[in-house]
Amino acid sequence: MGPSGAFSWVDLSTFDLGAARRFYNRVFGWTFSADASGYLQCAAGGQPRAGLFTMPAFFQRINTPPFWMSYIAVPDVSAVVETARTLGGRVELEERGAFGEVALIRDPSGAGFTCHQDQWTRAPRDATRPGSWVWTELFVSELARVRRFYETLFGWRISELGGDRHAIVNGRGETIATIQVASNDVKGPEEFWAVYFAVDELDAAARAVEEVGGQTIYKHVNAEGVHLLARDDQGAAFFLSEASERAFWG
Repeated sequence: MGPSGAFSWVDLSTFDLGAARRFYNRVFGWTFSADASGYLQCAAGGQPRAGLFTMPAFFQRINTPPFWMSYIAVPDVSAVVETARTLGGRVELEERGAFGEVALIRDPSGAGFTCHQDQWTRAPRDATRPGSWVWTELFVSELARVRRFYETLFGWRISELGGDRHAIVNGRGETIATIQVASNDVKGPEEFWAVYFAVDELDAAARAVEEVGGQTIYKHVNAEGVHLLARDDQGAAFFLSEASERAFWG
């Protein structure tokens, strides 16, 4: 089984939804609309860019910190769950909700992502417009721990870009994400899927982050430019990237 997974959405699980609204409105200029459950869709330039919601009680009980989550669209969530388990992954949550059937899965290194049935509108990735979701990148200590997992689970091909960076290529030959192998000194002790958002200007965005109680942690330089790893005022990590007229990748 090898469905061709595509990155389709990102959202934030947070403790204080009102505080998160204020923070991301200030940093990205997002506007918000809520559905019946209270889930907030974030918009910029008239397009949906991400989501915000109150962390589910299950994760609050086990003291999970606020986190940005990457979503991957698949034709059959149940089949992905079954295969992920055989490959050493861990399924933390499997349910049917507003997005249909979803499953939160952790790869063998512990990095988490959510799969959903490919049946709802996806957010456009756009490197040119501030406030947009730009890119998704996996930070891991050892590629060997997860390579077979992702190549088997989604039919992806992982190819070296040079040094410790690798491209994730789908069945159509498109680079859809990247993998950065990094030490704990750089990325911290956890493995994670990082989300990147576009801003007008990095220094101004960094000041905005700090003015509303967040932090900027370090600069990350790769082929696409200079990026800032930041944390919001509740601790959730994300990257800031300067908006560009060229595509983020290529």
